[in-house]
Amino acid sequence: MARRNEIPSRDAEISALVSIAQVRMFELAKKRGFTAKVLHLETGISTSTLGGWIAGTSMMPLDGFVKLAAIEDFPNELLSLPFEAAKRSISDAEPDETDVDDAAIAALEYALEWARARHPASPSGTRIDHTEKPNVAQAGRHLADRAGKVGGA
Repeated sequence: MARRNEIPSRDAEISALVSIAQVRMFELAKKRGFTAKVLHLETGISTSTLGGWIAGTSMMPLDGFVKLAAIEDFPNELLSLPFEAAKRSISDAEPDETDVDDAAIAALEYALEWARARHPASPSGTRIDHTEKPNVAQAGRHLADRAGKVGGA
């Protein structure tokens, strides 16, 4: 039995996975124009607090996460990253508002990432290596998010 101040190993593993996913979420958000300054202006969260979350030196609390989720254009596939340890994802509350065009574009983007990673001229040739897997996986999550919004199309 774990002592009072010990964290069971599964809890520590989940915390580590969430921390890594949190850092990845902010890295990808920055590539989409959601810099610390933009996030500060959109949420009111201080840039120093955001800096800790971005660097992974502090865990984002639920209220901070909700503030990010409230940003209109903040992508669900990025918000879903911290939940990968639980095999869950974020989707819009109104699934009937679907956009087949977004799903089609996401499918093409996924196919393009896959083709780039498998191209003989890629860094590892036709083998998808550790530098390519995150981009392919992210495109897959984006596709799943967009496809999940398509109703009876």
